[in-house]
Amino acid sequence: MTLECNLKGTQKVFFLEQGTSASCCRSYPEPFPDNIDTLVTHWQSESEQLSQGIQIANCEVCWKHEDQGLLSHRQLASPVVFNEIELYFSNLCNHMCSYCGPKFSSVWQESIDTHGMFKNISASAKNNFDTTKPDNVDITKWENEITQYIMKQPPNSVNLKLLGGEPLMQFKNLQKLLTISKDNINLLRIHTNLNPPTNKFLVWLLDYVAPEKLYFNVSIDSTPEYNHVPRSGFDQEKFLNNLELLRRFQIGFNFVSVVSILGIFDLPNFVQWVANTPVTFYKINNPDCLDPCWLPPHILEKINHQFGEQTPPKIFQELYENCKEPIDLKLFEQYNYLLQYFDRTGIVPTKIDNPIFQEYWDWIKQQVAK
Repeated sequence: MTLECNLKGTQKVFFLEQGTSASCCRSYPEPFPDNIDTLVTHWQSESEQLSQGIQIANCEVCWKHEDQGLLSHRQLASPVVFNEIELYFSNLCNHMCSYCGPKFSSVWQESIDTHGMFKNISASAKNNFDTTKPDNVDITKWENEITQYIMKQPPNSVNLKLLGGEPLMQFKNLQKLLTISKDNINLLRIHTNLNPPTNKFLVWLLDYVAPEKLYFNVSIDSTPEYNHVPRSGFDQEKFLNNLELLRRFQIGFNFVSVVSILGIFDLPNFVQWVANTPVTFYKINNPDCLDPCWLPPHILEKINHQFGEQTPPKIFQELYENCKEPIDLKLFEQYNYLLQYFDRTGIVPTKIDNPIFQEYWDWIKQQVAK
């Protein structure tokens, strides 16, 4: 059986602040070498090894899925036509989303540095809160390396995706890259919370980049009225104003949503709100204590009832059909995690305007008290 993968060497992921890179969005990041040419040559060599049936160590995610009889990411991925680059420039962000951490949020980093690690949570959840950064990464050097690499590519041959942190907060750093390499970019995709402190960079992008070359993946986990619960720092007014800008300029966008314990109570309202916009729902990975699979059947039943005649998203249907009684240890971790999250973000759980959440909150307090 061939192990060839058309992602290897054509999809490139750079975590500048961490000083690491990966050959696709599923492979494990590795430290930067001396320069980008060395990195590209290394990935090309790995691609050739795959075509010869040699398994690559940092592609372990795909091998595990295939050994389990599942379709792996490389098997599901569409053929790559363009040179795909994903750039995580820094962790600068104005959100403290419940399931995020210091690697992707400067607000989370400040919280952990100031108040310390969460208590009574699993080791895997604590991994999200690691604030360690390599002290020898020359970010400016690698920013220039990536810029020069893009400039060497043929016109309109690169699909560039900007992530963070919040890329709309990184105007000065990214403006130079985009100005220099504009002609080489086929599509500029921005993964954003769409409510940074100022929309200066957003306005510049809308004016500078042709509409057909611009696309936004907008992160929102529930309706704008409720989104501040799973995503502390969310500003509803700024979000709606910026969303209207995208529509006015006729820019393509979709919503991406993580279904977690804090967003699921508003899911029926959210599905109705996004009815005319493409949306992709993702299952939470880590911390797994925020996975709504730990909800009891009677709570999931009430959420399901709220959908009425709407069709629930597949991710909820699978959760509802496979629900089972939760594990006490996970409930203990979930409760402790949420208590500390609420405390650090100033969210008062008893004031969250959702009756099913309130029933859940009363229930989990009783379970933990047993």
